[in-house]
Amino acid sequence: MDLYRFEPASRTVTPLGPAVTGTPLTGATNDNTASRYVVTRGLAPCAVAEIESPGEPRVRRRVSLPNGHGGWGIVTSDAAVFVGTYPTAHVHRWDPLSGAVTTFGRLGEEEFVFPLAVGPGHRLYAGTYPGGKLFELDDATGTVRDLGQPLPTATYVRALAAAPESPLIHIGTGCPAGLLTVNPATSETQQLPIPELATEDFVYALAVTDDLIALGTEPGGLLIVIDRQTPQNQQVAETHERTIDTIAIDGHIVWCTARPSGSLFRYDTATGQLDRVGTPLPGQETRSLTVDTDGVSGISGGGQFWRWSGQSATVLDLGQQGLPAHVEPPQSLCTLENEILVGGNFGLCIHRPTERTMRRFVVDGEPKAMISTGDAAYLALYPGAGICRYDPETQQITRVGKIGGLSNRPRDIAWSPDHGLVLVVTRNQYGHRGGALAVVTTATGAIQRYDDLLGDNALSSLALDPSDAGTVIIGSETIADGLPLRSENAMIAEFDLVERRLLWTWQPLDEVTQYTSLAWHRNLLYGVTRDGRLFAATPETRRLVALGHVDATEPGRLLSTGDRLYLATEDAVLLIEPDLETSTILTGLASEWHNSPQLAADPSTGDLYVCGAGPKAG
Repeated sequence: MDLYRFEPASRTVTPLGPAVTGTPLTGATNDNTASRYVVTRGLAPCAVAEIESPGEPRVRRRVSLPNGHGGWGIVTSDAAVFVGTYPTAHVHRWDPLSGAVTTFGRLGEEEFVFPLAVGPGHRLYAGTYPGGKLFELDDATGTVRDLGQPLPTATYVRALAAAPESPLIHIGTGCPAGLLTVNPATSETQQLPIPELATEDFVYALAVTDDLIALGTEPGGLLIVIDRQTPQNQQVAETHERTIDTIAIDGHIVWCTARPSGSLFRYDTATGQLDRVGTPLPGQETRSLTVDTDGVSGISGGGQFWRWSGQSATVLDLGQQGLPAHVEPPQSLCTLENEILVGGNFGLCIHRPTERTMRRFVVDGEPKAMISTGDAAYLALYPGAGICRYDPETQQITRVGKIGGLSNRPRDIAWSPDHGLVLVVTRNQYGHRGGALAVVTTATGAIQRYDDLLGDNALSSLALDPSDAGTVIIGSETIADGLPLRSENAMIAEFDLVERRLLWTWQPLDEVTQYTSLAWHRNLLYGVTRDGRLFAATPETRRLVALGHVDATEPGRLLSTGDRLYLATEDAVLLIEPDLETSTILTGLASEWHNSPQLAADPSTGDLYVCGAGPKAG
């Protein structure tokens, strides 16, 4: 998608080039040191590329898959590379020698394939979400067998490992976390008792050898090593991180990487010693980890290859080694002085239209929400709910801190100039309902968090009344990552920024799962729900003054600028009248956001900035 400027007065649309670019990766192999294979993220359809290794890695060849926006699961066999994709759960087979790509049928009604593992006898195993299922795929016959839900309460099979010289498949689940084994021939399933998993949400990473089982968790960042001969012999090491994202076993040494720091750890099972060896790529997620004679190497989610040898890391950008950068779906959008900021996957692209330039910065996650404070921009990042600050004068991005607690997914952001506060609302981490309001004092960088203000509801939207800067209106959502919908009673509330307390709650509409966006305009509170209902209200009296509806697959963010109120959708920009009638002023966006669709405005001119495929004035 490209970035466009739209001038409402003249109805002129000006293209400004690709909105956000990068080489983000979802999956990468760690089971073949002669060649590595990676899967792109955000490119539809996604592609798989072969990386020559050892030596300096270089992209040898790549092929587009029939469908999918990315693929977390990727494994190799003697004859093929297999990739499991999303947003519908397919497994594709690529023969690098012939170039042929074939596809197994969709895996039931599942949406994501997460892990893949190669078992004996031409069998391939796939773990899925949201059904938390295990599938067996026969590469010889092309048949697919649904092995059911190993842990009936789990929504994710997040990690898989085939046991050497054994018919067992080891399974790591999510929401809740569990470690199980299944014998596909007999369908016998056993859960391994691990007390520490009771407080974890995911077995996120898993590796198995003849002697050891090593697993990593989220959100406690635990590394747990189990003796296969005596499973009750379990070693638990705390990394003081959030997520163990990759594991590699080398004899009695277990290597792992963890985030949010991006550090590499070495665990000696003989002594129980855990060492933080170093941080090859600060803040990055690691997609694969390999131990060979030259050291330890990894591939990051941002598209970098690194090798740790001795006391330092060598880092190579795969985008400069033949992996083409591509246009990503945007995550967020805002204007700052003469710049337009577009958030991407572990990246931020900053456009200067007057200079016709665009520069990409690496950041420690996905900027899900951004706001200008006049002299800087604040970014709220997923995963982990980190806060960063971008300074246009120095062209530097600095980390302010983490929201902390269970907060994981930033949902909206606002700026209170009267108090010098940036406000962020969040959804809690996977497997937990609720969310938080974070208050960032820009003068000091201090972050104060107010958890679960609305009980089990996550917090999804914010609106500041310009005439009453002492309070903020908050909209909620009943959606929780990794958990089924339990309620349609989303709420609106008012929070006192001075006394730091909740003043009131209100349910203006029935059967609402999400108040997607709120905005103050013409002395009224305007809002839009996930199912497209529009409303205007006087919150001080808790009274609705107008109701409307927008016909859009994905209602996005409201924007009040000057005397106009706009709403962004996936395909259009709508002008909202006081009676909630709408008119389309820009259409043909055909955008694919990795977030709610957004737009931004130049406050001095009223010009709008949007992301899309080819907008036209309505």
